[in-house]
Amino acid sequence: MSDAVASPTGTGPIKRITLWVRDIEASLAVYRDALGLAVIEDKRLEGAAIGRMIGLDSAALRIVHLAPPGADHGWVGLYAISETTPRPMAALPKPASFPMYGQATIVLPTTQMDAVVARLRALGSVTFIAGPTEYVKTTAGDVTPPGRYSEAIFFDPDGVPVSLMGYTPL
Repeated sequence: MSDAVASPTGTGPIKRITLWVRDIEASLAVYRDALGLAVIEDKRLEGAAIGRMIGLDSAALRIVHLAPPGADHGWVGLYAISETTPRPMAALPKPASFPMYGQATIVLPTTQMDAVVARLRALGSVTFIAGPTEYVKTTAGDVTPPGRYSEAIFFDPDGVPVSLMGYTPL
């Protein structure tokens, strides 16, 4: 199990973000190939129990968990649902703008902003909505030091906003 310490209320750091994806190969091109996360598990589950877990009678589910090498939390889970009864899964419309209330953003640190952005742009399956944009923060915050920050925000193939965050000290 994890070395992470749970809070006094009983929860710990985020174990995994689960993304329900339409095309797992397109999502792997982003999260594995362009962002550099390693596949730590790739499995298929099916049947009534899996269906009930997501409010259906039956379904098949391909699960791919990705993480930086050695990480035991902070994973990205790509979940592709198929063979559903009694109905197929619905898809959210692609977002037209950012931000929208209720929308979450995955934030990933990077020390290779230009290279990662170039790999993402080469895919052609993501839409950038910002950056990379650089700014200087001269005062220390409670959890963020002064420094030169850079950020790029894009929508993944399913419309999930992802922010790349770079940092160098002043």
